[in-house]
Amino acid sequence: MNFLESFTTAVEGIWANKMRSSLTMLGIIIGITSVITVTTLGEGGQNAINQEMEKFGQNTFNVYINWETKETMSNDDLTVEDAEVLSKISPAIEYIVPYNSTTIEMKGPKKEERVNLSATTSDYFAMQKTMKVAKGRLFNSTDDKEQRAVVVLEEALGEKLFGQMNPIGQRVRWGNNSLVVIGTYTEEKFKFDMGAQTFGAFVPIRFHQTLQEEPSVQTFMGKAIDKASVNPAMQQVKQYLSRKHQKKDHYMARSMQESVDQFNQLTGTLTLIFSVIAGISLVVGGVGVMNIMLVSVTERTREIGIRKALGARRRDILVQFLIESVIVCLIGGLIGVLFGLGIAALIAHFANLPPTLSWNSVFIAFGFSSAIGIFFGLYPANKAAKLDPIEALRYE
Repeated sequence: MNFLESFTTAVEGIWANKMRSSLTMLGIIIGITSVITVTTLGEGGQNAINQEMEKFGQNTFNVYINWETKETMSNDDLTVEDAEVLSKISPAIEYIVPYNSTTIEMKGPKKEERVNLSATTSDYFAMQKTMKVAKGRLFNSTDDKEQRAVVVLEEALGEKLFGQMNPIGQRVRWGNNSLVVIGTYTEEKFKFDMGAQTFGAFVPIRFHQTLQEEPSVQTFMGKAIDKASVNPAMQQVKQYLSRKHQKKDHYMARSMQESVDQFNQLTGTLTLIFSVIAGISLVVGGVGVMNIMLVSVTERTREIGIRKALGARRRDILVQFLIESVIVCLIGGLIGVLFGLGIAALIAHFANLPPTLSWNSVFIAFGFSSAIGIFFGLYPANKAAKLDPIEALRYE
């Protein structure tokens, strides 16, 4: 009996027991569907967030105070002048800006809204490619140096505060401060931002410091000229600040790429854990395959005896039942892959994720299906192959 005959006989055996074979496949289908769904969604979500992070912060980094340092902290640990010097002396830095952020209540003629107020320099707008002017203009270096009380509002915030009025040239109030609106902007939001949606506004940082009892800068936001220059740029900033302020290990820097790498490691670990949990059902399905194959061997004992009496070798019987087990698992694996990709695509559609076809998970799924078919089918096949033909012919 050649391989083709063994294959044909195995298919005939499966077809003769369609319902039983379908139920046997069910465990494999559920296991493969679970694994494919988890790995595809994990990979798709990871790619989507990586793309978003690169779009919003490619080549960027932050420099801030190490709050665990034992050295004395002061309000001039980071200054606007430091950022200006660094932007001139470091060839690796394209932009570096001081940045403060606080939440305030801003009042307009129509309404009062909670606002995330950012204070920085005009270079920040050149660094952020996701911002576009809607009306008026953004503040410039002259506005900053002259400490002008001007503000740029998010377009949606302007509509809330002023209704149908044109906000340009109008005033908003923040506590006892009155600011002139010189422009509005639109900004592409981070797709996966799960935080509260707060309106944004920008003021010149030197004006902002005039309102502080002790003027300070919270952080520096920088952008290197390319990806290869990110680490040299961060090192240059830390070295300059440490030398300028005579403080060792007082400053820390973190790039967007480090955040992306940390996120990838986390999601990779979670995907692996969920895949292993989902893969347990594959083992359960494999046990079901073994159980049904043992039943099949028992039912077909006389058939095995007849085949052996007609000259079938032990190897032929072994291969026949092994092929039958593998075919059941491969068909279950194929259906599981199709279901898994379909479910993942459906979830990705509603979760606003880009569709991702994980070929690695598909190949792994078929590999697992084949391995399960061989592993759990080997014992029943071997049992069939070892049957004594005389005893098998006597079996009722």
